[in-house]
Amino acid sequence: MQIKKGPFGYYACEKLDTPDRLCAYAEEVIAGNKSDFYLKPSTEYIGSGVLCCFEFSDFIQITDKEFSVSPSQKKLSVRKKEAKLLEQRRRSAGDLFYSFVKFLDNLISPSTIVLDPDMVFTDSEGILLKLCCLPVKSNPDDLCLSSLGAERLERLLSSDFFKTVITDDEKNALVHCVKENNEEMFLKIAGIISGTNEDEYLSTDSGDESLTGTTDASHTAKRLSKSEKDLILSCLSALISAGLLIGKMYISGFLLFLLSIFILVSVFISQKKNEEKKQRENDQKISKRRSSILFSDKETQNADNTSSEQRSENTSCKFAPFVSGRLSLLSECKDINPQYSIYLDETCIGSDCFLSDIVIDDPLISPLHAVIRKKDGSFYLEPSKGSGKTYIEDSPVENGKSYEIKPGQKITVGNVEFRFDVENVIKTGY
Repeated sequence: MQIKKGPFGYYACEKLDTPDRLCAYAEEVIAGNKSDFYLKPSTEYIGSGVLCCFEFSDFIQITDKEFSVSPSQKKLSVRKKEAKLLEQRRRSAGDLFYSFVKFLDNLISPSTIVLDPDMVFTDSEGILLKLCCLPVKSNPDDLCLSSLGAERLERLLSSDFFKTVITDDEKNALVHCVKENNEEMFLKIAGIISGTNEDEYLSTDSGDESLTGTTDASHTAKRLSKSEKDLILSCLSALISAGLLIGKMYISGFLLFLLSIFILVSVFISQKKNEEKKQRENDQKISKRRSSILFSDKETQNADNTSSEQRSENTSCKFAPFVSGRLSLLSECKDINPQYSIYLDETCIGSDCFLSDIVIDDPLISPLHAVIRKKDGSFYLEPSKGSGKTYIEDSPVENGKSYEIKPGQKITVGNVEFRFDVENVIKTGY
């Protein structure tokens, strides 16, 4: 990227050779990001290419010679000022690292985040942090933490600014998590850096079913103590059986030996079940985060205001809104209707006319390819557990799992692309 001065301020610019690389969905997510760590992108078409710009007029580079990583001496003593600024910077840095993982929830690859230290900006106190994130289409395989790039992250964390904010152990741990693609540990370290409970970030999306770190620790202790008791009992049974066999009490010794073997096997089976349960819970948490595809705050507010106004109108008048979905074909395909309405609680999509409500004759579409469910005014896409591929905004979704779909999103089944929209039709309550 390059830094240029425009008529109204300074910009970080990146030229893209082809406009097709731009992703409108990614641009919308970055512009409406809740974490406020990313500069809003603006695009300008130049010839056959496009110029992506990020204005940072009110900020300076963390590598700028005029910016001092040491705090200024005003009012408070140097020691108190240093401690206060360090605490604020650490919290901001921890929240920034947390935002790297949250981008995955929006189906945005961390590989699009610019981690060049020269392209990281801050205020005069070094508390606010601003980065650039290119709104470009990425490989679906890059939808993981490891796509952030361990070398890129290490270079960023080795800058003078971050050296004063995080310790070497924390830096090495973050880089290791990116190499191993360990999101859970990455979030824990981000929580430690920001000064919050390291389990707080992990329980953010788990809702009422989430447990606190203390509760998990107590349950773990109980499981471990029970396992230890079983192992001790198994060892004692084996020792007693050995003594009985030496004393030529073969039947009793043999029975105690079988008992010790049974207890030992039950311990290993119990531990394996606990590990599988923990893995399932972790997978469910990740799936729940992935299923939330967010838009800007303004759109969310408008949607909330609209729904509240509709509820008040429906209460005063005896009219109720009937929410229906619509799939609009994005490209011309033979024997496929340009639009399909979705008004049932469950609408099946597939190539079999007996199994599907929306029938699409395509070799890459399964007989029952996917189901769109309507619940409380929202729509959810659940691909079937067949061999067919389904995409939301060019990102593959896992078969058998439910994903909320928003108006304006592109949905691809096989090779057929649709644009999903929602419309309200007023129906009487009589």
